[in-house]
Amino acid sequence: MTGRERGSVAVELPLALGLLLLPLALFVITVPAWPERQTVARAAAIEASRSAVLAGSWEQGVEEGEAAVRRAARNQGLDPSDISVSWAGSFSRGGSVTASVTVRMPALVIPGLTTVEPWSWTADHTERVDDYRSIP
Repeated sequence: MTGRERGSVAVELPLALGLLLLPLALFVITVPAWPERQTVARAAAIEASRSAVLAGSWEQGVEEGEAAVRRAARNQGLDPSDISVSWAGSFSRGGSVTASVTVRMPALVIPGLTTVEPWSWTADHTERVDDYRSIP
């Protein structure tokens, strides 16, 4: 044996931790937030449109629906600026009211590999206004 072959440096472990496990851990931590926020948006859209069609007027329905969306965001710990609702439809008998809830998805940064910018995802839900309801 020559003098150069007498020892080794274990560089594989720090490289594996730094180059493989750390990016994978960042991915695993961030990605579950996406389907969670999609579920919040779906549930908020359903609750908002149902609240709207049961209200006494369009203005009251929009107000109650937006309160339902804020409640859903607060219950899931979302920043109120990360979720919004828009409305479409008619409050007349037999009409339909659609609530579109948009939620902002968090960014994903894996150093040295990729970056996914924040993006938005929208859930829609339409409820029919009862044909026989009494609307003032």
